Amino acid sequence: MRRLAFLLALPLLAQSQSTFYAAFEDGQELEAKGDWRGALAAYQRAAALRPSPSSQVITYGNNLLKDYYPYVRMARCHLELGELEAAEAQLARAQAMREPEKDRENLGRRLKELQAARALRLPPPASTLPQVAQMPEIPAAQPLPAPAADSDPLTRSNPPSSAPRSVHPEPHEAPHSKAADGSEPPPTIPGPIQSASAPAPVRAPDSNTWWPWLLLLLLPLAALFWRRRPAAPNEFSEPEQVGPYRIERLLGRGGFASTYLARHETTQKPVALKRLHPYRLEDPEFLGRFHQEARLGARLNHPNLVALVDPGPSAGQPWIAMDYVEGENLDQRLKAEGRLPLPEVLRIARELAAGLSYAHDMGVVHRDLKPANIMLAAGGAKIMDFGIARVLDAETLTTTYAFLGTPRYAAPEAQMKTAVGPASDWYAFGIILFEMLAGTPPFKGETPFEILEHHRSQALPDLRPLRPDAPEPLVALVGTLCAKAPEARPRSGEILTRLAELDF
Repeated sequence: MRRLAFLLALPLLAQSQSTFYAAFEDGQELEAKGDWRGALAAYQRAAALRPSPSSQVITYGNNLLKDYYPYVRMARCHLELGELEAAEAQLARAQAMREPEKDRENLGRRLKELQAARALRLPPPASTLPQVAQMPEIPAAQPLPAPAADSDPLTRSNPPSSAPRSVHPEPHEAPHSKAADGSEPPPTIPGPIQSASAPAPVRAPDSNTWWPWLLLLLLPLAALFWRRRPAAPNEFSEPEQVGPYRIERLLGRGGFASTYLARHETTQKPVALKRLHPYRLEDPEFLGRFHQEARLGARLNHPNLVALVDPGPSAGQPWIAMDYVEGENLDQRLKAEGRLPLPEVLRIARELAAGLSYAHDMGVVHRDLKPANIMLAAGGAKIMDFGIARVLDAETLTTTYAFLGTPRYAAPEAQMKTAVGPASDWYAFGIILFEMLAGTPPFKGETPFEILEHHRSQALPDLRPLRPDAPEPLVALVGTLCAKAPEARPRSGEILTRLAELDF
């Protein structure tokens, strides 16, 4: 019954969360382009839809948004726009919402530097000073030393009285004395400072200032006896040792598992170790899918696929170890550079097609091919994370998680049924080719549902005006790869042949 309720509520949850995710992603793209005003508006929209920040937010299907911290990003936008007061307010909000301390400290230091620079460059003109500075007692043109407490009309607490009072001489005044005839001399009117080196009046220490000294003495003693409380258990707590591997650092988190850089304690070989999230251990479907990934990965051995070197235990907490590939992924390259040079596009396309063709021949479909799953290593492009791959002739586990791909690269048929074939991977491959050539994916939308609808119903945009130097055979190949009907797309052999015939 609980699973049925979850399934009924899942579309509503995804719809409510997807809009904030799209707005936040828009803000990141605009920020990368230097459009600070547009990025600020996008982050404000995201924060209005989802005020609570989080380090891990499952947005749709198996897709997970890392580091959703809108307030520090809004603070940065305000800083870039010179809106220092607004930036300070957003940093205070970020602190209240417990966003990362390191980001807040970096922005706080920059804010102080900008505030100091502004204060030095723009001293307030005399005409804008408060009117009290023009009063006869304190001429605005000449500074005065600090007056005695009972001589300053702005600070005394008792009203003026006509009764005589004792006046202590200021340091720059000489003590008055009686005249020779015994009469009092006329009172001295305070005037401008005669010497810039005149000493300031010395006040007696306050009898209530002893407690800060006591506090300074007690703090070191308290530090000696202070014991930190153990951290509360966290479903994302980082392990130190998994099997024979020593964990070094976190590489990333997905909807199923966390991936760590680890090192074998005997051979010292670095690996990318994937460990299932603890809250997934009670779900038999996810456990079955994870063990299936290990079995499938052990069968794949190709230079354009990330190899699985250790399938992990057959019982207990599951994990797998894969080759650690140094470099950046294609998603990072596209965000940094936009469209890629034609020779690089052709090289990456040939390597991806070779890896996909091999996996399909082995009976494995990726189902979530996207730029973030493609590593650009020194030895060429490598496809990673066959975490939701399925054997072509295997029975479907269940339909609970029928759509497991990424909306921007999802084939139309992958949205309607769970049993998909190699054609769905080739559709995603065509969308990636389009993005490498144009610098932007063909379909966008405010929500994943809107993007999925575009894949089903809208024609692929014309690539020619977006990339005039692209050869016609390559443009035609992208068009056939992105055909709506799976049977209209070319097969592996034809794709490899057409790519091999291209020459720039």
